[in-house]
Amino acid sequence: MYFIVILPYYYRKNFTTVPSSSPSCPLKQHMEVDGKCALVVDGTSGVGHAFADELLKMNAAKVIITGLNGMKGAETACEFNKIYGQGRVDFYQTDVGNNYEIKNMFKYIKNNFEALDVFFNNAETHEGGVDDMIATNFNSKIHGIILATKNMKEGSVIVNHTSAIGLNPNSDMIAHSAASTGFLVASMAFSKNKYFKNTNIRMTTLCSELFPSTFVGGTVPPITCDCQEAQRNMEISIAKSATYLVKHGSNNTLWLCQQTGILSIVELQKIVEYTEKYEPRIIIDDQ
Repeated sequence: MYFIVILPYYYRKNFTTVPSSSPSCPLKQHMEVDGKCALVVDGTSGVGHAFADELLKMNAAKVIITGLNGMKGAETACEFNKIYGQGRVDFYQTDVGNNYEIKNMFKYIKNNFEALDVFFNNAETHEGGVDDMIATNFNSKIHGIILATKNMKEGSVIVNHTSAIGLNPNSDMIAHSAASTGFLVASMAFSKNKYFKNTNIRMTTLCSELFPSTFVGGTVPPITCDCQEAQRNMEISIAKSATYLVKHGSNNTLWLCQQTGILSIVELQKIVEYTEKYEPRIIIDDQ
């Protein structure tokens, strides 16, 4: 009799460092941001806000940011428009944990704007219970991918962003880790050639060490100081990594932005098959 034990686990190869400003980078140019239309989930603060800012600096024609707080969202859009020109940024209020509202968001964009060129799938929460964590960090992002592929034109790009905690099998943050792990695997599955041939929409996945609790190792220890400036710098590094992937990231690739700001490519180790033979045994009862 043979028993086969499947041992799936994640493996990060020795990093290939990809400086975002390096002109000698071997990756080819896939897209120019100039004149493009982008949707940035959770674009009123944090990484989403920094990413929207990077797109506008690259002369994106239109950036739609989403958020839960209507007043904050309107203020953020107004601030962006003062800096980059009126009408460059629109705000759409939505709860990405609600699938019905996600559908309405894409309907609104389809009815009011040109087809999307860039979708930053960035919904992420570190608060609430298990249901909230799974709904936001996993479910909403899966629905985002499905709806985005129906509303984006050929040659467009989806950058899926999740926590690097999904690469850490030893994390104590079980719900957060499960949501991130599940999503990064689903994201890679959605971007396989089978789907890419049908949609011709490029998809990359970016994991980030935004907080010390998400650190998965690397060349230097993580940043542990409780400092707003350090946090903001990390958000900018992630945003720059995401814009780099918009321009250069190949389809079906997984990336890690470390707290050092280094952007590295990651591979998931193939499933290992372990086979062991057990001979049948006859147990004799002496009694």
